[in-house]
Amino acid sequence: MPNSTFRRMLASVLVALTAACAPAAAPANPISSNRSVITDAEIPMTGTESAFDLIQRLRPEYLRAKPTQTYTGATSNVAPPPSVVLNGQRIGELAYLRQISAPTLSMIRYYNIEEGKRKFGMQYGGGVIEIKYRGQ
Repeated sequence: MPNSTFRRMLASVLVALTAACAPAAAPANPISSNRSVITDAEIPMTGTESAFDLIQRLRPEYLRAKPTQTYTGATSNVAPPPSVVLNGQRIGELAYLRQISAPTLSMIRYYNIEEGKRKFGMQYGGGVIEIKYRGQ
């Protein structure tokens, strides 16, 4: 009899531990936890909002001027604005985003200055805003 009581207690503990270790359900909120990406779920399917307006509303930090650093660590001039890239090719500066309809996009990703230089080349000294159209 005591052995069956022990087994029931052990089974209860195992069930509780399994439930505690189970992965949490995905949040219902479609906003990405990664601040460097605007996901497809965050981009409206209809409307006339431009890509620039969408970024300004959701992630305005993409559009802010960033200070550059000198090798001595002192802050120097402000970096140039981020470049806009499509399919790995530079297509313009921030103003170009005003010509792009947000509903045509599937993803917008921001690369800071260092990430932009590593991925796209040293000429991207202000960072990069990469865009992808739906269906690409």
